[in-house]
Amino acid sequence: MYKRILVTLDQSELAEQALPHAVAVAQHMDAVIELLLVVPVVDEDLMRAAGAAFDWEAQKQVAEDYLNGIKARVEGEDVRCTIAVRHGEVAEEIIRYCGEIDRTLIVMSTHGRSGLGRWVYGSVADRVLRYADMPVLLVRVSEGD
Repeated sequence: MYKRILVTLDQSELAEQALPHAVAVAQHMDAVIELLLVVPVVDEDLMRAAGAAFDWEAQKQVAEDYLNGIKARVEGEDVRCTIAVRHGEVAEEIIRYCGEIDRTLIVMSTHGRSGLGRWVYGSVADRVLRYADMPVLLVRVSEGD
C-alpha cells in the first residue's frame, strides 16, 4: 500500500518524533523513507541590514549533513532511505516536492502550538494536510514529550 514515505524535518527534536512512526510503517510495508528538509525563505533585505547574507550553498550543506545523520539512523533500522533539501515557503515546497514523484504517504509532526503562536506562525502541518493529495500521518508532539 505505502511504497514511498515522505518525512518532513526541520532540524528540531520535535519534528524527529515523527520518525519512529514512519520507520514502523516502512518496515511493515517494505517502503522507502524520503527525508525532506525545506530551508525557509528569509528576508534577504533584513539580513543585509543586519550585516548578514543568505548563503544557499552553506545552508544546503548544513541541511544535507543533518539529513545524512538521520538517514544513517533510519538505515540502522533496516529501512531504505533517501534525502532531499529544498528552499522556499515550507508547506508549498513540501506539496510541490510530493507532486514530482509518486509518494504514497506523508509523515510529519505537529509542533503542538496553540492559541496565539499557532495563529501568528500558521501551521505547516495544517497547510500540508489541507492541500496534499495523498494520506498524511500527523504525529502530535509538544515540548514536554
